[in-house]
Parts: sequence; structure tokens; C-alpha cells
Amino acid sequence: MESKSGLPSEVNIWSKIRGVLFKEIKITDTKLELTPRQEKIFKNVHDFWNQEITGQKVHDFLFYDITATKVKNFLLKDIEIIDNIEL
Repeated sequence: MESKSGLPSEVNIWSKIRGVLFKEIKITDTKLELTPRQEKIFKNVHDFWNQEITGQKVHDFLFYDITATKVKNFLLKDIEIIDNIEL
């Protein structure tokens, strides 16, 4: 990734997010041409915004039972690293 001056810039999380969000999208004959990654992102966003929200789901979210045991299990959960992770 290069900055406006043509010099290499530091790759960080924001530059990766910006690269995904502002990547060029091709439109041909009223059809959107997306890469598989763009299709996956659009599908996830669409599914999130169009999910059904019921009164029961709102109630369950607002009145979720939080106990000391659940907090302890969450904080002390074993994490398994399965591959090298690069940011």
C-alpha cells in the first residue's frame, strides 16, 4: 500500500479495513461484478441488517442471566492457536 506521496505506508488494521471497504467495484450492464470476498462481506452485512428481531429476542438479550460462573468461564476460557496469525 502506498501513500499519496508514493512512499510505502505502514500496514495496519485500519488500512486493511479501508482496503476492503473502498475497493473498486465493477458495474457492467446493470450487473455488479464482485470478487468472492466482496460477495461474502455483502452477504454478511445483508443478513445482519435483515435478521428478524422479535420481542422475545429483545427480552432475552436485555434480561440475560449473568452469573459469576459464566463470567469466570468466559474469562478463563482456553484459547487454542491453530495457525500463524498475521494482522
